[in-house]
Amino acid sequence: MAEPQGPGILWPVLGAFLVGGFLLSLAVGPMGLSEGWVVMRLRLPRALLAVLAGSSLAASGCVLQSILRNELATPYTLGISAGAALAAGALIVSNLVVSSLALVATGTLGALVAVAVVYLLARRGSGSAGVRLLLAGITVNLVGASILMLFEYFSPASRLVEIVRWLMGSLAAVDTTVPVFLLLFVVPGMAIVLANTGTLNQLASGETVAASRGVTVGRKRNVLLIASALLAGGSVGAIGPVGFVGLVVPHIMRKLVGGDYRRLVPASAVAGMVALLLADSIARIVISPAELPIGVVMSLVGGPFFLFLLLRSGRY
Repeated sequence: MAEPQGPGILWPVLGAFLVGGFLLSLAVGPMGLSEGWVVMRLRLPRALLAVLAGSSLAASGCVLQSILRNELATPYTLGISAGAALAAGALIVSNLVVSSLALVATGTLGALVAVAVVYLLARRGSGSAGVRLLLAGITVNLVGASILMLFEYFSPASRLVEIVRWLMGSLAAVDTTVPVFLLLFVVPGMAIVLANTGTLNQLASGETVAASRGVTVGRKRNVLLIASALLAGGSVGAIGPVGFVGLVVPHIMRKLVGGDYRRLVPASAVAGMVALLLADSIARIVISPAELPIGVVMSLVGGPFFLFLLLRSGRY
């Protein structure tokens, strides 16, 4: 494992960025009504949602990068994005009048079902479990995206706009319902991951090495996959398929704290919070009083930045 680089200064810096990002999220954008009402009823739930989703996506990325032994793995590798988008898209085009929480729950269910399908597909065939999971996830993503395109093609214009907006991602929670709903997935998922950071270190060394050190590879991998699905599935259902958090954040933190998952997971979780808080603030500032979709901001900022990291490290 790579040695941590300057962990003593990292935590105060992350803490300062987290507090600053949270306060910025409460402050930016037009107020319109009573400032106290806007902050407590609109901005605070939104900031809490960013904190929960950002930490979940980043921690989920850490888990999958360990299990698949691939630093470029993301929470959407297992078909999570496609499953959530397909389920939410089906609900939108059904013409049913549903609450925002029902849409969140449907997207979450779709994400979790997609992971289950990937797992069942990966159990068949030969080769390493990591490769089978990767190939099954890619397949589910492609099939799900194709079915969603069919939905979009046959949908009326009004429903098509709703689907596209959901796919772009949003943190516009109107009350505390959505963050509370997401807690049902974040708490157990994060507890499982944090309790198994040592196992993640072993799995990152390879299944054979991990088994030789007493790790029950199959059972531990399944438990961690469930935890990853809970974290990423709940987040995608709550805010839509916002990319790059689970990819870029763990990659950056790995360079700062090293490859020990006992440090990498909590550092990535906090950095994920900061990333979504800052991205959401940017989304509300750029074209104020309107706002950009959070997924667009993350892609525009995260994509070039990650490409820069790859070019700098000579891996691309």
